[in-house]
Amino acid sequence: MTRLHIACALGALTLLAMNSASADSDKDRERDRSKDRTVTVDCASGDTLARALTKGDDRKSLTILISGTCSESIVINRSDIKLAAAAPGATIVGPDPAIDVIRVTGSRVTIDGITIMGGRNGVTGDGAAGLIVQNALVQGTGRNGITYAHGASGIVDNVTVANNARDGVAVDAAQGTVINSLVTQNARHGVGVFNSGSARVGIDNFNDPGGNTISANGQNGIHIVFGSTALVAMNQITGNGTSADPAALRIGINLASASVDIIGGNTISNNVGTGVNLVRSSAIFSDPNFGITTVNTISGNGSPTSQGGVSAFLGSSVTIRDAIITGNVGFGVSLSLNSAAQIGNTQIQNNTGSGLQLQLGSAALAQAPAGSITGNGGFGVICDTAESSVAGAPNPIVAFGIGPNGAGTLACTGF
Repeated sequence: MTRLHIACALGALTLLAMNSASADSDKDRERDRSKDRTVTVDCASGDTLARALTKGDDRKSLTILISGTCSESIVINRSDIKLAAAAPGATIVGPDPAIDVIRVTGSRVTIDGITIMGGRNGVTGDGAAGLIVQNALVQGTGRNGITYAHGASGIVDNVTVANNARDGVAVDAAQGTVINSLVTQNARHGVGVFNSGSARVGIDNFNDPGGNTISANGQNGIHIVFGSTALVAMNQITGNGTSADPAALRIGINLASASVDIIGGNTISNNVGTGVNLVRSSAIFSDPNFGITTVNTISGNGSPTSQGGVSAFLGSSVTIRDAIITGNVGFGVSLSLNSAAQIGNTQIQNNTGSGLQLQLGSAALAQAPAGSITGNGGFGVICDTAESSVAGAPNPIVAFGIGPNGAGTLACTGF
């Protein structure tokens, strides 16, 4: 075989690998592309997306194939529209920092294979049902990379969302699914879920895993607040909290008045602040109902001002099973101000403070099978105030699997 033949074969294999890795969340690979339903926009020739959106019968689907770099902001108020790259490098740059690059109000819109930059938000779904962004790059926008708002719904699949001036993906009073994506170096949160929003992060709408990497964002990796809920699975949530703002939170997963099911397969590590933080919230670690691993690892998180692996505060409740909580700065798990935890089959090891810390009316109950609390710098389990307590049969030391720790095993009363 000649060198030319080898090069051609390698090129073909590369293209095959790239195509097989492409997301197809709209299930539209074989969409009809007859001439009356396809428009080609060559931005270098002066074509515009706004003009293309007026073409065809608005009762039928329309595919717009883009080549070159388009400098415009558009509103898609039609349904069954697909914006797709005609060739690699297709780009839309929003020229006005006060206007979203792509604003979608129609239903079943797909954005596929396009780079989106500039403007206010990169892509906003405003009440839009079934908005899919796939195989795309959304970067350098003036606010959020991708936003679902006002009852919108949709999927972010195989997208890099990077270097946006606020959040990578925001789900605000809406429903969003984020899978197979890289969300990194956004100035505030990687994924934010606000105002009774609902999100799936790393698990799709059929409960199939599709983990993300959520890393090096300025504040929190995942931020879930104000009555919102989320399912979180199979993600790498690492190194978040890079902001220089002294008031910024720097947490792996942060909840306030919200709830989360941390199903399994997540690695929450090396975040500048606490690994998982709850305020007036609830969390479940490990959920066997999805048929994937139930193990979550929380390691290497924390700093002197934002400590620990898992922190539950102000009446929060948490169920922790099958977790590995190790090597965090400060405590492994902390419960404070009337918070409660059930803990089973969990390894709380080698944290610099106490393994399990309870304060101000908080309580912990051990569940079988026992895990282990060993090698921590402080006590295995400590109740810093008299009104806090632990329990487990036949006794807490056995039930929690408390072994040698730097300051001792148990400094608590029973219930």
